Amino acid sequence: MQYKDEILAAIPSLLNKNQILYFVDFIIMAIVFMGKFVKLKRRDGFKLAPVLVVLTSIVFFCTSYHLIPESLELVTGFIYSKYNSVRYGTIYGYHIIDIKNAVTNHKNAPYENYDKMMEAYLDLKEEKQEYAQKKSKTEEYQGIAKGKNVIVLQLESVQEFVINRQINGKPITPNLNQFLQENIHISNMHASSYTTTADSEHSFISSIYPSENGEAFSKYYSNTYDDIFRNYKKAGYTSIYAHGNFDTFWNRRNVFSKYDVDQIYFIDNFEDTSERIRTYLSDELLYRQIFDKIPNTDSPIFVDLVAASSHKPFDLQGIQNKEAKVSIDVGKYAGTELGNYLESMNYADYAFSIFLEELKQRNLYDDSVILVYGDHYGMNMYDENLIEFLEEDAQNYNAVRMQFEFSNVVCGMKIPGVASQTIDYPVSKVDIKPTLLQISGIQDEFSLGTSIFVEKPYVCINNGKMVTEQYYYDAEDWYELETGNKLDFEQMEEGLRKDLENKIQYMNQELGISMSILTQNLLKGTLE
Repeated sequence: MQYKDEILAAIPSLLNKNQILYFVDFIIMAIVFMGKFVKLKRRDGFKLAPVLVVLTSIVFFCTSYHLIPESLELVTGFIYSKYNSVRYGTIYGYHIIDIKNAVTNHKNAPYENYDKMMEAYLDLKEEKQEYAQKKSKTEEYQGIAKGKNVIVLQLESVQEFVINRQINGKPITPNLNQFLQENIHISNMHASSYTTTADSEHSFISSIYPSENGEAFSKYYSNTYDDIFRNYKKAGYTSIYAHGNFDTFWNRRNVFSKYDVDQIYFIDNFEDTSERIRTYLSDELLYRQIFDKIPNTDSPIFVDLVAASSHKPFDLQGIQNKEAKVSIDVGKYAGTELGNYLESMNYADYAFSIFLEELKQRNLYDDSVILVYGDHYGMNMYDENLIEFLEEDAQNYNAVRMQFEFSNVVCGMKIPGVASQTIDYPVSKVDIKPTLLQISGIQDEFSLGTSIFVEKPYVCINNGKMVTEQYYYDAEDWYELETGNKLDFEQMEEGLRKDLENKIQYMNQELGISMSILTQNLLKGTLE
């Protein structure tokens, strides 16, 4: 139970009163079993136990009848969706399907060996290159930051919708706003999954999609990838990784012992752990101490920091002198999940200013590449308070746009000598590694992502959803992002229909390659 503190803390914010109905049949079954040991009274020949058995059977049938073979086919395979597992299999079917996928995942991989996988990979890469030739904006970024320090910061639960937004007259993220305005704002960055921080790290490090539920770190941690640490090590960089939690959390001790990282730091490697937000070292203390640990070296450094203070349930429990570190008044949202979330975003932004300050004091700011991104969604985008809050700002958030916002996380990058700009076409977390290697002038042997400086035909999430510049695919149907209207394939112009069909085909190919590498360890022994 290494995750018990984090899980128990998050449970109250995830439950609602209606979900108690999931457990009604268990209560009835408990009464039935108790009836075997407790003598039940009879009235006029009425037997309670048989009635309870019948009622239990009815409840179980009503909550489980969707779990039929046809439904099972919809939720197994290399594209795994928790949403569809519950939708078609109910809460019971979800657990059955989850167990089945865990046992048979390797059998679901479309490519059983390296040669077949590479054939599909090269075909996919050629398709993307052809598209890039039509849509590429510039190639001037190749090697533009060669030999410069690269510093990456992953922020917990920071979504794009908080950027440049105010509450009660004050900006929620003033320091992030300024950083993005002065540098490269990547406003349409999408997480590669809806799941964990570990999954986000996996996508960033390997440019491979994660499986569900953190399995990449917990089950496939010994795999070989063309990981980002390996690439910077080959280029002569000194690498540092730090996370403000214990090394057992999400199996990071084993995960990062596999990577060629020069220095690795977890919470018990820091001298000052006096301020913790729940089990995590506060972002402020992480930033104030990590740069003291960077060695004096003539080689450039690659730093990967993972912040965690704004983790669900967003209550900042353990923060000291909170009134000096949270500068917004959430007003009527105080005490709600939205109110807590906005305060935690504001604290993460406060700590981000300390991160920048530390870089500047150590002369690491001006001549370094600095990339910051959010790991995954924080808020439930269908939260009533959030919908009200977004509507107050006169934004057009239709139902489809809200799905889009689930995966849209903050992202920005500073490249020395490069002017401020906004990249507003869709990019993905798997694109970060090839982008950094491109600007550092390092050869990228294997990435499913592409440089963010080349427009892509689509970005996808590991559950089969997809975003393009105009459309959103929810793994079943296509919608217009601007209006939320569902596209009618029968009435659609043939060229557009063929284009969207091709995108689904290539997405399935991309996710199939990723799943095959993950479950079969297909890159083992193949990299230079």
